[in-house]
Amino acid sequence: DIRQRAHPTLRGASCSRLNTMHTSAVRTGVQNNAVRQSLSFTHTLAARSLSMKSTRSVACRGTGPVQVQCGVKLWGHPGTRSPLVNWYLHEVGCTFEEYLPNHPDNPHPFGQVPALADDGGVEIFESGAILLYLSDKYGGLDTPEKRATVGKWIVWANATLDPILFKENAQGKVIGTGAGDKPKGLLRLESMLEGKEFLVNNEFSVADVAICAYLLYVPQFFPQVNMGIYPNIAAYMARCVEREAYVKAFGDKTAQFCAAKCQQYMA
Repeated sequence: DIRQRAHPTLRGASCSRLNTMHTSAVRTGVQNNAVRQSLSFTHTLAARSLSMKSTRSVACRGTGPVQVQCGVKLWGHPGTRSPLVNWYLHEVGCTFEEYLPNHPDNPHPFGQVPALADDGGVEIFESGAILLYLSDKYGGLDTPEKRATVGKWIVWANATLDPILFKENAQGKVIGTGAGDKPKGLLRLESMLEGKEFLVNNEFSVADVAICAYLLYVPQFFPQVNMGIYPNIAAYMARCVEREAYVKAFGDKTAQFCAAKCQQYMA
């Protein structure tokens, strides 16, 4: 386990399946130099985090119109799904404190990440549930009608898109992807993006964070897959990866690598 060898203080901390993909990518000797740089950068970030205090305050303007002073605390790690939560927090300009997974106050009942706490005793785990909560409280989607426009996409990302993109064995380890197999779900998404820039009312929303965060994991962990077989999806990925909030959440090198892959898809 790379996480345990590189960061002994994280031993026993249970992170998401994406850590497994990091391990798998290294064990199989990924030859693409850019991917190896991206993975190295992720672990460098983790090492830097461990050399600092167990918590850090993040106060960024994001791409939203104003900065929101929030009481949000986020437990996460660069090699997991938690950066997609960072992405949305940056989009709405919400300040937050970030903690490592092994922090004793991690509210996730299974010791995993992402997990989030907020004022009023709120504690949430699972990335989709966290996005639903944040979009309600800080993203202006505070009515049943507004929530309905994005909630279905967040649930679809977790329930349907995830198992398409991340194939698991019986032990729950990610062993491959179905992205290159032209599954019905991706073909339908491709058709729905025809002539559209974003999913909901053609405007960027938390739905795009939920969907495109997963799509952009494909070039990172399965660089041999050509997402150019879905031209509209490839263009959609290219639009999202260029957003300032995505770059802040995932880092310059990861964003640059994904952007370059998207350009290859569209060539």
